[in-house]
Amino acid sequence: MAANDKRIVTLPYDVLGPAGRPPILTVHGLVSSSQHWRSFTPHYAAARPVVTWDYRGHGNSSPPPARGVSVAQFADDAHAVWSAAAQAHGFGPAIVTGLSFGVQVSLELWRRHPEAVRALVLICGTAGHPFAHVPGANLGGTTPRRAVASLLRGMGDHPALVRPMLALLRSPIGQRLACELAFVTGGANRAPEMRGVLGDLFAHVGGLPPALIADITASYLEHDAFDVLPTITVPTLIIAGDRDQLTPVSTAARMRDAIPNSQLVVFAGNSHLVQVEDPTGVHQVIDRFLADHAL
Repeated sequence: MAANDKRIVTLPYDVLGPAGRPPILTVHGLVSSSQHWRSFTPHYAAARPVVTWDYRGHGNSSPPPARGVSVAQFADDAHAVWSAAAQAHGFGPAIVTGLSFGVQVSLELWRRHPEAVRALVLICGTAGHPFAHVPGANLGGTTPRRAVASLLRGMGDHPALVRPMLALLRSPIGQRLACELAFVTGGANRAPEMRGVLGDLFAHVGGLPPALIADITASYLEHDAFDVLPTITVPTLIIAGDRDQLTPVSTAARMRDAIPNSQLVVFAGNSHLVQVEDPTGVHQVIDRFLADHAL
């Protein structure tokens, strides 16, 4: 159990799997939880340590005692978890595996704590400024991003305005509507099993404090780690789905071009949740990457 600050926050974590190989540290998506690693964790814990945890205020982690959570704070939390697990179990730097928003956290971890990182696996994410690629979104410029981020933080000051929307996400009709939105935006494939996965996600989001959602979403929009990409010196694998409209292949290719000696694998017919839709295929690609780099 790792503690990190703003003041004191408890970050429970699990270390699953035998010692002997470099550990994997999972870093989950925006307002999500370690549940999105439900296929990944048992596969890799069969052969090596896998460190799973939830961001502060998410899953089983304690809520932040103050406003102001950010991508950088979550990167520091990831470092605190890795440090505690490494000390307890005697292992070294981790294969940091980020999903969606977790890609931004993983890159910020490299910026702030490179000693914790042995390799990077970046799944369906961006280095920063999400939605800048969307025509008409007008979030590519600094001024619009700051305005939206300020609006979101302001909403966090008025939880009574946000709670009805979160209550809707916990309801059957709200979850059906949210699932349809995910399907049409490439957030997930329209498959029967995905409704359960997305339902769990939306129920989790619906239970989060409004201020936490507001602050981390604002930081998500503001964050930019594209300047970090050329500094990466560890093996890096980038995975994308060609149906993903949230973090499209063009974004993944830009990251690949900026990270020295990195590798990009694109899954045809898959969306933003490729690791849930095609776990066997994703595991095979990661297994090959680990073997190629003797990890």
